[in-house]
Amino acid sequence: MALAEDHMDWRRLIDAPELTRFVTEALQAAGARQSDAVVTAEVLVAADLGGVESHGVARLRRYVEGLRTGDINRSAQPELVSDKGSVGVLDAHNGLGQPALRDAVDLAVSKAKRFGTSVVMVRRSNHMGIAGWFAERAASAGVLAMVSTNAVPQVAPMGTNEPMFGTNPLCYAVPTSTGPLCFDGATSIVSRGKLEQLDRLDQPMLEGWALGPDGRTTTDIPETVQGLIHRKGYALLPLGGGDKDHGGHKGSALSLLVELLCGPLAGAQWSRHTYQNGEGGLGHFVFCLDLDALGEADAIRAGVSELAHEVRSGAPTETHSPVRMPGDRRRLTTKMRREGGIPVLESVVADLNDIADVVGIKPVSALTYSA
Repeated sequence: MALAEDHMDWRRLIDAPELTRFVTEALQAAGARQSDAVVTAEVLVAADLGGVESHGVARLRRYVEGLRTGDINRSAQPELVSDKGSVGVLDAHNGLGQPALRDAVDLAVSKAKRFGTSVVMVRRSNHMGIAGWFAERAASAGVLAMVSTNAVPQVAPMGTNEPMFGTNPLCYAVPTSTGPLCFDGATSIVSRGKLEQLDRLDQPMLEGWALGPDGRTTTDIPETVQGLIHRKGYALLPLGGGDKDHGGHKGSALSLLVELLCGPLAGAQWSRHTYQNGEGGLGHFVFCLDLDALGEADAIRAGVSELAHEVRSGAPTETHSPVRMPGDRRRLTTKMRREGGIPVLESVVADLNDIADVVGIKPVSALTYSA
C-alpha cells in the first residue's frame, strides 16, 4: 500500500534507522555528546517520518555548524535552577534544544503525577525541532500536555510591518484510548521552514503570507527566506493575516502569549532579542495535567476517543477528503514511511552528504529513487 505524496521532484528513499544513524553520527562528529545526539536525531527524523519536512533533516546543517563553531554549547547540561512544588525552571546553558526540552517534559510529567498539574520552563536554549514530539512523549505517560517555544523574530504583530515575534508554535497532546491526539502548529500563517520546503519543491507561496521591507505583500520565496534569515525587514504575518477583519488580532495575541510564556516568564529572551551575545537565548514552556487527578483516567481517554470519532464521522466538505483530527495524516504518513522508507529530496541528500564530508563520517545510504 502506497501513500499518495504531494509533488516531490526526485527523491531518495532512506530507511528511518539509516537516517537516524547518519544524523546521530553527524552530530557526534560535530561535538555533541552521544545522548544529546540520539534525542536530537530522533526528533529530526520523526519530523520527516510524519511529513513535516520543514523541520526534519533538512535542518541538520544548522545544528552541525552551530556545534562546530561553538555557537551551540557542546558541553552544556540542562540545570534545574528553580524547583518550587509543581513549578520548575531549567537553564539549557546554550546547548541543543532537544535534550533540554526532553528533560523539561520528563520533569513536568513527574511533577504532574505528584501534584496533579505542573509547569516547567526552559531558558537560554536553542531550536528544538517539532513541538509535537515532546507533547506526545508527555501524553504517552497519561497527562494532557501543552508545549510551546519562541524563535527568532520573523513575524510582524498586527499593526506593524516590523518582525518582532517568532513563528511561536502552540502544541497540545491529550491521551486517548488509541494513542495521543496531538496538534502542533505555528501562530504565524506559515513558517520559514515551510517556505524553504516550497522553494526546494519549486512550488509557490501565496499572497498575504509575508511582507517585504516596503510593507507590501511578497511572493518571492528566495528573497523572503534570505530577508528573514538576515533580518532585512521581511516579515511573516500572524494567523489571520495583517488585518482585524480576518482575525489577525487573534493570531497576533496567541503569538504574544507564547512570547510571554517563553520569554520574560521563563527568564529567557523574547524573540526580538534572541541570538544576541553569542547564544540562542530561546525559551520553552511545558504544562502538564495528570488525567488521574481528574478521576477515572480510562473513562476520560474513552470520552476523548468518542469525541474524535464523532468529528471524523462528520459529513466531509469534499467527497474524497475525509474529516481528520489533528495528527491523523502525520500518523498515517509515519506508518507508511517506516514501512517503505522516507522520501528525501535530492537537494537535501546532497547537503547531507556534504555534511558527511565535512565531519568525516559515512554518507547516508539510500534505498532507491522515488518520483
